Amino acid sequence: LNMPRNCYLISDRGHNVLVHADSGPTNDGRSALKDLVIQRIVGKYGPIPLVLASQQQLREIRTHAAHAPLSHPGQWLDIGENGYLTNAYLAELCTTAGARLFVSYATGGADWYPDHLSFMFSRRNPARTALLTAHWEPAEKLKDLLALQGCRYHHAHALDIYRPTGGGAIEVHSTGESLAPLTLYRVDHGDPPFMKAAPRR
Repeated sequence: LNMPRNCYLISDRGHNVLVHADSGPTNDGRSALKDLVIQRIVGKYGPIPLVLASQQQLREIRTHAAHAPLSHPGQWLDIGENGYLTNAYLAELCTTAGARLFVSYATGGADWYPDHLSFMFSRRNPARTALLTAHWEPAEKLKDLLALQGCRYHHAHALDIYRPTGGGAIEVHSTGESLAPLTLYRVDHGDPPFMKAAPRR
């Protein structure tokens, strides 16, 4: 099972964004970098200032992954990558893309979103985070690697907005509080029933 090219380029009015999704190096060494996919994209569309990617470093028995049926049944007990993204790989990805801002996303989960095993960097379950990431490279070390190449690091929050500025820089604007589901609900309906004080008897 190989997913080295599960990534997407958004090119709109001269602005490029790479959503790296679940792409990453495979067991046999293939990747969007080694297969020159990113290089060809940059050659055709130009540098990609904004790169969004997970920082998962998952290697697990294939039957544990939702996409296990896509691999041959004889390989279901093999150890396979499920988004195995080392700091060195992500740093090289940003260098090749010409990124100015790297956004780590998909592993935190908003406070108002139902908890899920994928949110291994969520602060709601520190014991789970410690268990899943015990043998991972520290995620924050990527900041140092990116800084050497003039690329900033941002840990995404729900409903962040990214705006290009002059000189190719990217600004991050947080709208999480103003656009959170509870805030929007209150605009039309006021406080939800569970927040209203119970009548005194």
